[in-house]
Amino acid sequence: MSDSKRRLAPAPTGANAGPDAQQRRKNVGTACLACKARKLKCTGNSPCANCVKHGLECTLNQAADKRRRGHMKRKIDLLEDKEDLLIGLVGILRESGNRRTIPLLNLIRSNASLTELRHYIDHELPRADLARTPELVEVCNEVQRLQQNEARSVRRILDAKRLSDIPRFRVPAGPWTTVTEDDDFVSHLVSLWFTWCHPFCNWVDRSRFLRDMKAGSKAGAAYCSPFLVNIILADACAYSDYPEACAKAEDPTTRGSHFYDEAKRLLEKEEGRISLPTVQGLGVLWTCAAMTGRDRQGWIYRSQLAYSVQELSHTYSVLAPKTDEDTLRMVRVISNTHWGLFNIATVHALFEKKMPPIKPPQRVSLPPVSHDSDQDDWQPYPTFAEGIRSHTDCLFNALCQLNLITYDLCALLFRGDPDWSPVECDRHIEDAHTRLRQWSDRLPDCLKGNQIEAPHILSLHMYYHAIIMTLYGLSNTLPSSSPNSHTHPHSQYHNHLHLEDSYNHPRLSSARAISQLLRIHRTSWGVDRMPVHNIHFIAAALFALLDHLSDPANRDAFVNISVTAKAFSRRWKSSKAILRSLRATARERATELPTETEPLFAVLEIQGQGQASLQGQGLGVLYGNGQASRSANSKGREETVVSTEGGSSDLS
Repeated sequence: MSDSKRRLAPAPTGANAGPDAQQRRKNVGTACLACKARKLKCTGNSPCANCVKHGLECTLNQAADKRRRGHMKRKIDLLEDKEDLLIGLVGILRESGNRRTIPLLNLIRSNASLTELRHYIDHELPRADLARTPELVEVCNEVQRLQQNEARSVRRILDAKRLSDIPRFRVPAGPWTTVTEDDDFVSHLVSLWFTWCHPFCNWVDRSRFLRDMKAGSKAGAAYCSPFLVNIILADACAYSDYPEACAKAEDPTTRGSHFYDEAKRLLEKEEGRISLPTVQGLGVLWTCAAMTGRDRQGWIYRSQLAYSVQELSHTYSVLAPKTDEDTLRMVRVISNTHWGLFNIATVHALFEKKMPPIKPPQRVSLPPVSHDSDQDDWQPYPTFAEGIRSHTDCLFNALCQLNLITYDLCALLFRGDPDWSPVECDRHIEDAHTRLRQWSDRLPDCLKGNQIEAPHILSLHMYYHAIIMTLYGLSNTLPSSSPNSHTHPHSQYHNHLHLEDSYNHPRLSSARAISQLLRIHRTSWGVDRMPVHNIHFIAAALFALLDHLSDPANRDAFVNISVTAKAFSRRWKSSKAILRSLRATARERATELPTETEPLFAVLEIQGQGQASLQGQGLGVLYGNGQASRSANSKGREETVVSTEGGSSDLS
């Protein structure tokens, strides 16, 4: 009986197993591509049994295995690989003395992708340098192994960032836009725009705009409209890394174009009606078109904006005598909108070397300055960091006063074609520089010294130095001899050289100051995001430094600014055009650019061949060659300058 209850021991593996048991297939998470196409059961190894049997290429995509264990293992492996790459790069930059590691560092600083790093190492580094730098070979291999996973990893990281993203301002998508119904995405874009673009431009009343948008009703919304909302969303897409920011998936050239097209459609529906949101939206539409390479459209919107500001100014004069609170509030907002649009029009006009299309208001009705507001703070959204004081009203007042000087400067330089002698030119420049120095001396303490930290305050000081560079760039327009002078030609030549040298000193000093301000921005906030209008100041500094790279201080400043310009080019097409034109101008002048900047121009040259020469001539005129711009301006001066109430005195 005990024998009958005795349990039998398990048979040894394969002892009495039948054919089916011996050929039992192990459970695999994914099949190779060939087995998937032929709908066969795959053994899961590479090469699999079916591919070996039929002589096929076996490709196994481990990422297609959606099982939790496999997914976690691949994620851990990817993180370990990236950690190894980071440690390797840090080791190279710390220990290697090879001159090629500096360009690699600059490329990394410009937020380069793994693909760009790989391209630089594969195509730009001479083989001899690679042989002398075995550390770079190791990095090359690491990048090659990792770049296959980059697209997937970026999406995962983006998902993680999105889960923790808390927009500063919560607003609804409807009824303001039909492009998306995602309130979170719209809140994300609005928060980006009011963080990085608005503080320097500041022609939209933030609090009242947000109040009307949050109400979610177009009826009775005096400070918000679907047109204004959609063009703000289009402009903000340049600052966003969300996939929805692109109209076509994974195509960065379509960033914001879906909101842009919606804004254009809504503008057409307004059929020329002028309202506060319409004028504010035209300002955003014009600057957005200019920064994204839509130059022809930008000129059209610029003219529409100039006319609309004139009509808005008339509304301001009609409403001003009324005393009810709502009307007075609207009058103040209209006045600030006029000043804000005057400011940005003057910034653009200075670097286009033309007269601004908008004159300043006659009445100096700048907003009162107060440091008591608890709402006056700035946070570097979407980064989690402690906020700082914004001083927006102080900056707005200072920018308006600076642009009154700039407006007079544009009238002096670009209205007509005066035939100045070197002495007359020197006098005009000194008078203008005196006004600029007085403006700088009168700045409140919150806008200078150790308080220069917020991005829009940094932009204000960069603009100041860019004006000085433009002012002293007049040395390019001076003739080698004056037709009205009776001095000896040899004396005229030396006088001209003396003036040119005296003009170059403040130009180069200001260019280096812009480099230092960009270092502060990069240290505090990175280079991935900054006010878009900084590109004008960056370009002016690069072209000013281009012919003076033999000086180590100028060379260092040029390299630092180029890194920032490269980071800019990842978000705005206009920056790519500037970098290409800079390279083309350097070649025309036989100027050798610093070795440290080689990788920054490498990919752009491949993308922009055939356009670089034309862009080099056009943008070189804007930022480098004053004589050519003066000639072009005197021949084709067909623009209409809108004359609103008042103006200001000429510098002369």
